[in-house]
Amino acid sequence: MSKQLTILVVDDVSLHRNMLARLIRKLGHLPVTAGNGLEAVEHCTAGMPDMILMDIRMPVMDGFAATRHIRRLLAGHWIPIVFLSAQGEEADYLHGLEAGGDDYLAKPVNLPLLSAKIGSLLRIINMQAHLADSNRQLEQYYATTQQEHSLAQHVLARFNTAASAQQHNIRSWLKPALHLSGDVICIARSPSGADHIMLADSTGHGLVAAICCLPAIDTFHAMSRRGFGIGDIAESINHKLYQTLPTGHFVAAALLAVDYRSRRITVWNGGIPCCSFLNRHGELEKTFRSTHPPLGTLPPLAFEQQLEQHHWRHDGEIIVCSDGITEARNTAQQQFGEDGVLQAARAARGHDTVTHIAMALQRHLQQEPHLDDASLVVIGCRQQPAPPSNEGATASEPPPTQV
Repeated sequence: MSKQLTILVVDDVSLHRNMLARLIRKLGHLPVTAGNGLEAVEHCTAGMPDMILMDIRMPVMDGFAATRHIRRLLAGHWIPIVFLSAQGEEADYLHGLEAGGDDYLAKPVNLPLLSAKIGSLLRIINMQAHLADSNRQLEQYYATTQQEHSLAQHVLARFNTAASAQQHNIRSWLKPALHLSGDVICIARSPSGADHIMLADSTGHGLVAAICCLPAIDTFHAMSRRGFGIGDIAESINHKLYQTLPTGHFVAAALLAVDYRSRRITVWNGGIPCCSFLNRHGELEKTFRSTHPPLGTLPPLAFEQQLEQHHWRHDGEIIVCSDGITEARNTAQQQFGEDGVLQAARAARGHDTVTHIAMALQRHLQQEPHLDDASLVVIGCRQQPAPPSNEGATASEPPPTQV
């Protein structure tokens, strides 16, 4: 036997109690006895046994009433209760099951049969103990996972500190598929006064995807503050990700530089499906297509910095979003698409475009869940004076920005 059981024998006849106690000792278990149902309840109140052999007809309190009391004491925990009753009393068997019993033995008790039943119930008890141990491990694993997620969220929230000070002309929206997002949106001000924006979409979802984006976030902010162009920034991020990420993991990204004084947009796009400029009349002036593979896929010597530029004549907005938005499917398996994004942007007429696109996406999904991380950034493009070069995130702020 893998475990010694404490078995409570409840019977008002001492001869029967002693006989059953001897058998229980012979089987390697520990017997305890009670002369009636009330004594059994008192014993269980003091300490619950592993199994109970319960006579039915006893003075003071019968076996049915005692079993009901004991089941209430157990409060959901299960131990087997086997009723002992005179042979042929089928009504006793039915009433015993209704009261909370698990099995039935006719008197006089067949000792080999009782021994076999104890062995069978012991297997169930061992299985229950194994399941309880597995549940405890799962609860511990869940608690640990929650702590890890809380820590990760705290760290990523620190990356959001600088984002909270973003310019009034840049708005963003992010919807994770799981607890943590593998999409990030970073905003930085270069020494020249241009805004640098990066929307990055890491492979997968959750904590692993978020971790894969961290090197890109750090490099983006550090190099933007030092005045590097977005081509150099993209090349450096690719180098770092190529060295650090495992095979099969990469980061699709669009990096933009918006120079308001010269009214110039410069874009490096590696795997982002929607990056477009709409002027104030709702006309699509320029689409910056993905002309590069995602970051982290090419070795450094094969990387290309080739950029696209656009000079805007009329004020407007740049709309950039991940495939979690364009590839979102409704119940009819129709994708929201780039057309859905641009139609919603036009309908906004330059007023809170991010909210209009997010609401249009929700209407399209028709209660379907987000199966991928979704991210969106809208940059208002109009000529404006450049701020002093020291404006923006200070050295005391954490360099990475994620919104």
